[in-house]
Amino acid sequence: MATNQKPPNQFFDPKNPQPPLDLERMFNEERIDMKAILDSRKLTKEINKTLAPYTGEFGDAQKKHLLKRTMVGYASRHLKDLEGLSLDEAVDKIMTFHELGEPTNNYYNELPPEAYKEKYGNDDVEPQQPFVSEAYIGRLEGNNFSDFQGQERKGAIYSWMHHSMYAQPTSICWKLFIFLFNLTPTLDFHSIHKMIYSYIHLIYHGSFRNYRDFIYDLTLEPYMLEYLNLQLSQKETPDENYAREVQELFTVGKRPFSKFTEGDVQAAAKVLVGWNSDFWGENATSEGWAPVIRFNDWNHDTSDKQFSSFYNNTLIRGREGEEGAQELDEFIDMIFQTDEVAIYLSRRLFQFFVYPILTDHAEEIIIKPLAEVMRANNYNLAETLKVLLKSEYFYSEELYNSIIKGPYDFTLSVMKELDILEGSLWTYSHDEQRDYNSSFSEDAVFFDEALLNTDHRVYQTFRSFEWRIRNQGMHIFNPPSVSGWPAFYQEPVYDLFWLNSVTIKARKEFTDAASQWGLYLGNQLGNNIHLRYNLSNFIESFQNIESLDEFIKELTDRFLGGPIPDKALTRIKNMVLGDSFNENHWAEEVNRFRSNPSKQNHNSLRNKISDFMHLIFQLNEIHVH
Repeated sequence: MATNQKPPNQFFDPKNPQPPLDLERMFNEERIDMKAILDSRKLTKEINKTLAPYTGEFGDAQKKHLLKRTMVGYASRHLKDLEGLSLDEAVDKIMTFHELGEPTNNYYNELPPEAYKEKYGNDDVEPQQPFVSEAYIGRLEGNNFSDFQGQERKGAIYSWMHHSMYAQPTSICWKLFIFLFNLTPTLDFHSIHKMIYSYIHLIYHGSFRNYRDFIYDLTLEPYMLEYLNLQLSQKETPDENYAREVQELFTVGKRPFSKFTEGDVQAAAKVLVGWNSDFWGENATSEGWAPVIRFNDWNHDTSDKQFSSFYNNTLIRGREGEEGAQELDEFIDMIFQTDEVAIYLSRRLFQFFVYPILTDHAEEIIIKPLAEVMRANNYNLAETLKVLLKSEYFYSEELYNSIIKGPYDFTLSVMKELDILEGSLWTYSHDEQRDYNSSFSEDAVFFDEALLNTDHRVYQTFRSFEWRIRNQGMHIFNPPSVSGWPAFYQEPVYDLFWLNSVTIKARKEFTDAASQWGLYLGNQLGNNIHLRYNLSNFIESFQNIESLDEFIKELTDRFLGGPIPDKALTRIKNMVLGDSFNENHWAEEVNRFRSNPSKQNHNSLRNKISDFMHLIFQLNEIHVH
């Protein structure tokens, strides 16, 4: 099964991002029997447990369930971090906030200092130094805005963000980031790097803050001002986009009790008009990344704003001059005085972390009590989620492996388990395979020095990663709409949207690459360069690599989260080794490689292990968590 086929060579191109996949259309074209699917997914109607603290066994099965739902890609290293911990200790560890940090210059091979200065008119930061606070001093010369978008720095931010997810400690921070990004998404406009970092910073911290304050800052975030048109709203014709979405999607929701009116949307638009940010001026040319936000009182509607009975007939008095900015605070306070904010957010937490399908039963025993917890915790999403993750409901066995993984979870779980960034470079040269690692140092002459650099490897690896997840249906900063990805909210299909004939093919292509020829890093001298998992490191990470059965069982446990039936185990062994294989031959091959890691021994063992992974990745269990 191991192949010498030359793999594809695609990258995500931030200059020419492709439109997001239309998962809804693609799913509908598959002509799925929805009745049969829906009948099989009514499991939550049978769960009668509550938010009461879980008091049952907290072993590997429970820990894996907890980790699969809270990490961006479960890997066995996370399970090791929970070894010996109680449920309370494990949840507290997972819910610990870790600082975001800043991206650094890992693009210096893409745009060297001389080229940077010629392009922007000022010196770049040194390699490995942070850049988000740096100004573009030469940007105004010639008004060449297209050259000022900083694609190399945007690429560095994306690679830093995705590398942070890959290297994450056993912490929920990045999973909450994806949750909140989907709840309050924006698009990546052709804009300066500071705007991207500012929005990432806001979302990353948002789940650990008072959500009311988060919504205030979200309203004035440059990306959101641009995305939902507040930047261009005029007092004569106030734009209603953000005024509608901040209610319908970000706070009170639209079902089943949220009854805000069109009049409320119109009144909100009048409250909000007048705010903007100078994206291309002071934001770009000043030091620091914090956005420069302005309230233009001359562009503010100073009339009184009357809201409906849903908001207790609140009247926000119109104000003149700078006092007009106070109306935003009043508007947000009014929204958070409703019961629906906590109920809506509790629903979204439940659907993302527990199970996407809501029932009346779950509404009564989980959602409403959880909303009370949220109010008591001052609308802090992380503190609210702690209660859910420690509840007896969360550990109902019916919920284990019941959600289809999204692209980030699917892809990063495999990359992390293979420890791919510690891997080796591989290519063809004159129809010969070349592999650069500690064993074959003579092959280093076939690789450009830049690719031996860790920074450049991260930069290139996550360009390849972005192309992969985009083909699976998701890419941060490129959502299909202001509602986010339908897999997280749209009934009755929900997470089934992730799987169709196109995305399944993309998932298979990724696992084939990860297990065989590696992730594409670029082309040099006509040869495609790939990053493959390090064979020596990989086999030594197993408890008993010399026992074939024990090795395959641990392999399936790592990638599938549990054992497979004995028949499937035998079938996989027979397909890779033949039905007359001898268990001792496996141990001999492993030890032969250990004692003499020659190319021949290396390739023989790697091909067998890659074939085992290839077959395991074809099992349906790889897609659920």
